[in-house]
Amino acid sequence: MNKILNTTIKALGIVVILTLVNCGLLVMSFCIPTSRMRKHIADSYPIIQAEGSYWQWDQGYTSSMLDGWSEYTLYGTAINEDAEGNAFEKAMLMWFIDTEGLGRDESVLRYAKYPEEHFEQNAYPRYWNGAVIFMKVLLHFFIIPDIRMLNMFVGFALLSAVIIMMVKKKMDKYIIPFMAAVLFINPVTMLMSVIFSAEYYPMLLCILVILIWGDKIEKKEGGWELLFAVTGTITSFYSFLSSPFIALGFPLVVLIWYKGEKSVTKTVVTDSCYFVGAYIVTWMMKWIICTMFTSYDLIGDAVDRMGYYEKTQAVNATVFERVKQNVWPYKTTAFLVLLCIAVIMIIVYQCHHRNLANKSMVNNSLLDLFVGYFLVFCIPFAVIIGLGNGYAYVHAFMAHRQLSVATLALLCIVRYTSECFFTRFLGRKDN
Repeated sequence: MNKILNTTIKALGIVVILTLVNCGLLVMSFCIPTSRMRKHIADSYPIIQAEGSYWQWDQGYTSSMLDGWSEYTLYGTAINEDAEGNAFEKAMLMWFIDTEGLGRDESVLRYAKYPEEHFEQNAYPRYWNGAVIFMKVLLHFFIIPDIRMLNMFVGFALLSAVIIMMVKKKMDKYIIPFMAAVLFINPVTMLMSVIFSAEYYPMLLCILVILIWGDKIEKKEGGWELLFAVTGTITSFYSFLSSPFIALGFPLVVLIWYKGEKSVTKTVVTDSCYFVGAYIVTWMMKWIICTMFTSYDLIGDAVDRMGYYEKTQAVNATVFERVKQNVWPYKTTAFLVLLCIAVIMIIVYQCHHRNLANKSMVNNSLLDLFVGYFLVFCIPFAVIIGLGNGYAYVHAFMAHRQLSVATLALLCIVRYTSECFFTRFLGRKDN
């Protein structure tokens, strides 16, 4: 009990300090002059005009849809030099350009091209919106197409580093389920968007930390719990609540693999609690800081918004309809083919690499393993059910990506089951 208490206190301290540091960076970013940012937005007009608010780079596939409405809301915040107040107040209230009759993309472009005109502004303070830091810094040097391409380079470099480290750690047998599940996220779409990347990067970075420094973290008391608390804090601060729980599900499964699929249920429950706890504390700190140090009652607004999301935007959808709305994007030919190929490849791989030396794995606690993976499988459904229709139904075009976590858990069960079957009944394969 003392160890749990000590770890919880450490985690809370880290969450608070890390959030305050990130808050400081956010405030500092609002001190950067915006003239170059506006110019680079104006120079990006071809791509802004061509795509609009909800562009799909592959028509018919929801996972290829960009959330231009939210993206340009934050781009508008990044280049806004007409908001009232000091840098701290601007960072807390997040004033964005909102022109009646125009989409957010059109409003931002017009604001960048015609600064002498009058533009309406609205606040978007409910989230930290830490991605604005990167938007401001990047827009100071690059136009939007440059940002996307550089983001693509970095994102695939990190993904490649994960695969290299998995091979180095002799985790080859997990690469197929991992990569198949990542494709369900659709990394191309994630890397074309700054706000989507703000959830994709914490996922990859946490996995790399597990694979590179896992031995050191393992030796520290509460090391894994603190890592997931840090990941939850960073995800909460920088994300736009698009599909944030991929940053929990994927690292959680990689940690299970790293531990040799032992104590699976305990790992899932414990580390999930620290991630979710850190996520909530970080988010609530925004409400508290904004309410205490500005004239805006963000706590009251947040409470009202909860009711709005659950009722006003609910479109009277049942829980079943809400879940169906998120599952439906994967009821497409390419994803069904991907799932079938992944299952076949896993089975063939396990058959080819069967080894009697691994027979002891069959005797591991199957109940613990299956319960643990089942809990991972349930994570996206808990989010979809728990956060209401305003998030999970109306914004299913973003939220559905969290079902990639369920896909990963399902493929893990397939992999382990086939490994046990071939090891027990077919025996060692002579090479």
